[in-house]
Amino acid sequence: MSTPVLEALRELLDEDLDGVTSTPEGLRAVADARWGEVTLGIDQDEDGPDADEIALRVSAAIAPPAGAGHELLLWALSTNTQYWAVKIGLTEDGMLLVHADLDADGPEPDGLLAADVMDRVESILQLLDEDLSEWCLVHGFGTPAQRARWESRRPERALDEDDDDDEE
Repeated sequence: MSTPVLEALRELLDEDLDGVTSTPEGLRAVADARWGEVTLGIDQDEDGPDADEIALRVSAAIAPPAGAGHELLLWALSTNTQYWAVKIGLTEDGMLLVHADLDADGPEPDGLLAADVMDRVESILQLLDEDLSEWCLVHGFGTPAQRARWESRRPERALDEDDDDDEE
């Protein structure tokens, strides 16, 4: 549910997070990422233990890649140990949930909280674009259209010394 806290946060995020809107569920924005169009959610936990703190969840729920099974669960567990700010789980609907929980001191959002939210948004997109997309490509998961998108948006590798030696 959109709250006064989320509305104030939306105004702070408006410049940095394209298309952020207030919905009955919370704040939503769509990012055009290498992974695909990702709907980002920013929700407030109003039932938290301390009324003087703001508890937020920044998240993206995506369908698991086609063809991935137990290997995906192992990847998610191992990836959870690499990222301290972002975790991977499953929703009750079986969607892959990449999320970050934030607590902020004080009853009002400020620029520091907005910066923390943007940091988590960037971490979520990085995990999807750099880690999950690459993992799916290496292991042959995803639909042909997804694989073509991930390949076409693959960052160019910098030449390393071995590549330079081959050119001589």
